[in-house]
Amino acid sequence: MRNRFMIYRKGHSVASALLFVLLIAHLLLPLLAWLGSAAGFPLGNLFSSEGIRWYYLHIQDCYRSPFMTVVFPVVLVLGAIERSGLSEIIEDSVSKGVLSLTYRQRAGTFLLLYLAGMLLLLFGPYAILLSVTGHLYPSPFVSGILQTMSLGFVLTSLLYAVLSFHLRGWQECLSVLYWGIQRYDVWILISMLAVQLYNALCYVWNGA
Repeated sequence: MRNRFMIYRKGHSVASALLFVLLIAHLLLPLLAWLGSAAGFPLGNLFSSEGIRWYYLHIQDCYRSPFMTVVFPVVLVLGAIERSGLSEIIEDSVSKGVLSLTYRQRAGTFLLLYLAGMLLLLFGPYAILLSVTGHLYPSPFVSGILQTMSLGFVLTSLLYAVLSFHLRGWQECLSVLYWGIQRYDVWILISMLAVQLYNALCYVWNGA
């Protein structure tokens, strides 16, 4: 437990340092872009009227970026596995090399059924998750595969927490659904700031 706490503290320190660097970069970029454009370099000026309009028009891009559509599902899955106690089972299985199937691990059966249901929708008689032309890519299945798989793992973790009595009460069990956001909140903020900084750098570099 102490080792896990130390790892958490170390990860939190790294995240705080990275967050500080991103905030400084967000403050310095408009100033440096303004100085560069005043010196004659073909840079976009975020202090200009056009730059301010651009910023307000694209301020929501960090929420809609493809990168964030990956971050949120991954965070939810990691938090659900950790909160439900499945992470301990996985660690024991890796260290000992043996996975004993008990009623506490039978939540994996739900995951297999979940995957079987997805395959049925993909390769069944109607194959409704394929494209209208019958191809796998591009198709609705490929577009939502990450979110669909993350939902399966989160629900499996929730079922395991209930069956194994690792968590007691409906409030504790439901915490599996949002534990990842609470546990990795600073990394979500870092991701959003990184996307916004990247967009601002693209604007400045292209010179608008």
